Amino acid sequence: MKAIIVDDEPLARNELHYLLNQIRPFDLIKEAENISETLELLLYDNYDVIFLDINLMDESGLDLANKIKKMKHRPLIIFATAHDTFAVKAFELDAIDYILKPFEQQRIAQAIHKVEQVLHSNIEQQNFINNDNNPNETHNKLENMPNVLPIEVNERIHIINLDDIIAISVNNGVTTINTTLNEFETSEPLNHYEKKLDTTQFMRIHRATLINKTHIQTIEHWFNYTYQLTMTNQLKFQVSRSYMKPFKQDMGLS
Repeated sequence: MKAIIVDDEPLARNELHYLLNQIRPFDLIKEAENISETLELLLYDNYDVIFLDINLMDESGLDLANKIKKMKHRPLIIFATAHDTFAVKAFELDAIDYILKPFEQQRIAQAIHKVEQVLHSNIEQQNFINNDNNPNETHNKLENMPNVLPIEVNERIHIINLDDIIAISVNNGVTTINTTLNEFETSEPLNHYEKKLDTTQFMRIHRATLINKTHIQTIEHWFNYTYQLTMTNQLKFQVSRSYMKPFKQDMGLS
């Protein structure tokens, strides 16, 4: 794995460099203190991940992230900063994680694990694309799909792995996101999250409910020719009649 650390503070770069080497062996770790140095590194080599500070002297790491986002062979972006107010913007720029200073080795290790998962997933996706009849279209769909979902609750951003989301539902104007570990309540509408989710994994079963198909445990016949789903956390959701046909087609039910 190849990485770049971008920070205008030498001590911060040294600390992060040390922690990364404690966590796993890297093929290469380069350091840069500004945008021009970083772009020069990216011009001559491909990197897997870039750890990016927000404030770079008179420059912004967000501007650099926006430039990286447009690159053909772009590294994964992890923001490593002392500022906790830019997380939503960071994930709009396709960052996969957002780490706050002072750095903690366990937190850095979690971020590296995400990178490894994404890189492994990209290899599998590329193998699929190579065997697909329409590789360009498939690649674009896969490339643009995020692996995490940022959720803002009480002025704090929670970063949720998509695979950990069990269901998202709305009741009395409150949106509840059930995950394998926690439950979050937000004021964002269901459509806000639906646009961010992979339709091959998530589907709407009711005007007020989205579910992760991989977390369906059982499907039972229910009233009025509908189904009741029991999820892996034992929550139960009804497939409404208007969504029965697409649900059955998607699940391969006759």
